[in-house]
Amino acid sequence: MRLKFSLAVTVLILGVGALPAFAQDPGVAPVHGVAMHGKPKYGADFKHFDYVNPSAPKGGVIRQGVDRGTFNTFNPYTLKGDPAAGLAFLYEPLMTSPQDEAFSEYGLIAESIEIPKDRSWVIFTLRADARWHDGKPITVEDVIWSLETLRSKARPFYRYYYKGVAKSEKLGARRVKFTFGDTENRELPLIMGQLPVLPKHYWATRDFNATTLAPPLGSGPYKIKSFVDGRSITYERVQDYWGSNLPVNVGRYNADIIQYEYYRDATVSLEAFKSGEYDFR
Repeated sequence: MRLKFSLAVTVLILGVGALPAFAQDPGVAPVHGVAMHGKPKYGADFKHFDYVNPSAPKGGVIRQGVDRGTFNTFNPYTLKGDPAAGLAFLYEPLMTSPQDEAFSEYGLIAESIEIPKDRSWVIFTLRADARWHDGKPITVEDVIWSLETLRSKARPFYRYYYKGVAKSEKLGARRVKFTFGDTENRELPLIMGQLPVLPKHYWATRDFNATTLAPPLGSGPYKIKSFVDGRSITYERVQDYWGSNLPVNVGRYNADIIQYEYYRDATVSLEAFKSGEYDFR
C-alpha cells in the first residue's frame, strides 16, 4: 500500500510526462546495434566497418550508366512515375546494415535502440545532431509522420511491410516507441530500423503522391546538383553532412560527384561503356 502511495505521489510531482517511463521494462537497456539472432558483429566502440578504408581520400567523379530508358520523378516512394537512379543517397533510415553481416543493424539517425526480450515493441533515441540539408533537426515528429505517410500514401509495399506496427508514440524530444500487434514476427524491430525518415515540414506544402522534378530535401550524404530531364542526373557530396563522422559512415561516400547517364536500352548502354562515356555498369 505504501509503495502504491509513493508511486502515485512521484507521478503527481513529476507530471503526466513522466508516465511513459514507468511503462517501460526497466531491464531493457539502450544498445548501439541489433541482430536478428545473437549479437551484432561490431561492438559499441567500433570505429568503422572492416571493409572500408577509413583514410580513403575524398574527391573525384564517378559516372554510372543506367539502361532503363528515362526518369520523370524524384519521389521514389509512390507508384506514379519512374524515379531517378541514386535517390537513396538523399534519404536515411533510422539504422543501417553493413555489407559483411546478414541480419544486423547499427544506429544511423538513431543513436540507440531498446528492445525487450519478447520484441513486442522497440524504442529509438534519435541523435541530437541529426539534420536535414536545410539545417533543421530531424525530429520524432518526422519519424512518426514518415511511417504514417508511407503506410497511407506510398507504394503498397510499405503498407504491407509496416503493417505489424499497432501504435506509434513520442516518449520525449528524441525518443519514439513503436508497439507491435504481431508478436510472432521477431524481425519487426529490424524492419522499423529500416524506416526511411522524411522531412515533415518540407512535405507539408507539397503533394506527396505527385510526380516531381523539384530536387527534394533530404538528410543523406549527397544532394541533387543538376539534371537533364530524363537523360542524366548529378549528385554532389554534402560538405557539411551531419553524419560524416559516424562509425557507420567513416570511409564511405568519398566521391565528390556521382553522375548517372541514361540510355534507351542495354545495347546502347554497353556501347557507351566501351567508348568510355561512363566508368562502371
